[in-house]
Order: sequence, then structure tokens, then C-alpha cells
Amino acid sequence: MVGFLRLIGVLTVFGVGFYPFLAEQLWNDPFTIVQAWWYTPAIFAGFGLIFIPSILVNIFGVGRVRSGLPAVGVIKSIQQTGTYINEQPEVRLGLTVSYKGREKYDTELRTVIPLTSMAQFQPGSFVPLVVSVKDERKVGLDLKGRLSQEDMQQLLDEKMIQQGVAPEMMEIARTGEKAMAKILDVTPLGSGSHRKIKLQLKLSITKSNGETFTVTTQKEILPSSLPQVQQGHIINVIYSKQDPTKLVLALNVQEGHLSDLFSS
Repeated sequence: MVGFLRLIGVLTVFGVGFYPFLAEQLWNDPFTIVQAWWYTPAIFAGFGLIFIPSILVNIFGVGRVRSGLPAVGVIKSIQQTGTYINEQPEVRLGLTVSYKGREKYDTELRTVIPLTSMAQFQPGSFVPLVVSVKDERKVGLDLKGRLSQEDMQQLLDEKMIQQGVAPEMMEIARTGEKAMAKILDVTPLGSGSHRKIKLQLKLSITKSNGETFTVTTQKEILPSSLPQVQQGHIINVIYSKQDPTKLVLALNVQEGHLSDLFSS
């Protein structure tokens, strides 16, 4: 809507500004138009349509998305528009948006960011968003904290399943028993799915009550996580209460991995 009003404003200014030249050609008197009662108001109206909508958007929030679906955005690009509101820069953010039940997609957001917060808005950074229910391309910054930790976990689980992690393993990660495991042996098995490395691991697991048991399991991990999975290392695992041989590796999450999950 703002863009449409700006276009009308530009056409109005150029159209009205052209009339004196037309009067010069037709009547050899451009002041016939310039002195008309409607000429000056029309010029001011045109400039108003160009500048006022953007000012209202940034000051009063007209057109901003204030309610909707909680989502996560990854900043692809950031560019200043050259406009300053209360000495704070307006920027255009290129975003990849993810929310529950929807494949990630790209959109843009124009917003004002305080200079003191600019370091937090860089390519690759995560930002909480609100997505319009009527038009998912319209998004706003989640200033009221609608994106809860539970929402974020559900999104992460959904992306992990899309990356090939079995739902059963996700359930074990949520409800299983935490334990420490010593890696007794590591055997590479080649490439896995989604650019992962497939390994066979022999683990000595110590339960919270002190009991130990040994498990041999096959897992796929990202190359960035390989330094954590070496013979002799101690790692965290979560195993199934019903079947301790079924377990997940609780490795440190790399920022690059999250970026791959949520970025386009």
C-alpha cells in the first residue's frame, strides 16, 4: 500500500508540474495554471503521498504486522534505506522465514533498528518474527516475545525430522535418560544423507546410578561435529528407558548447523 501511494504521489507531482508547460504551448501563458486555486494544493498533496505514508509506517506502526504466527527468521541481507526516524536508521532485511507446518521461504522486511542494536542484525543472525495470517509474505519483528522456547523447540524438531532424523529418536531426546558415554571405538562407514558422515560407535555408557553398559550403534553426524566424536572422548547421550541400546548423541550444536537448518 505504501508503494502504491508513493507512486500516486510521484504521478501527481509530475502531472501537475507538467501543466504550466502545456499552458505555455496552448495559451502562451503558463501562469494561467500556476495561479489556479488547485495548483498549489495539488503539489503539496503529491509530495504528501510520497513522504507521509513511510513516516506513518515507522512512527505509528501503520501497516506493521503486530499479531500472527510466531516464526524464526534468518537474516540473508541487510541494507540501509537512507531514511532515519528519530535519528535511527531504517533498514531492509532479506529474511528466510520458518514456522511450524510450513517450508522455509524468503521475504523482506523494512524496519527501524536502533544504532545500538545493529550488531545483532547481521547476515546469518536469527530474529524472532510474527507472520501475518492473511499474507505470509508480511512479517514483523516479534517485540512481545510470542516465540516461546517451546515454539523454537518444535520448529527445531520439525527441521531435524526433515533432515532425516527419525521421529523415534526425537522422542528419545525429549523423554529419555541422560548419561555420560566414553567412546571406545569409532569406525567410519562413508557418507550419509544430507552431507553427513556415517559412523559406527562403540560406547561405554554410565547411568546416573553408576551402572555401566556397552552399546554399538551407527550414527550420522555433520562434519563440523566430527572433532567431538573421537576415540577416548567423553560425550553426553540420551538413551531410551525401555531399550537402553537406542540412544541419541547430545553433541554441542554448531551455529553453522542451525543456519543450515533454517536458511534457504
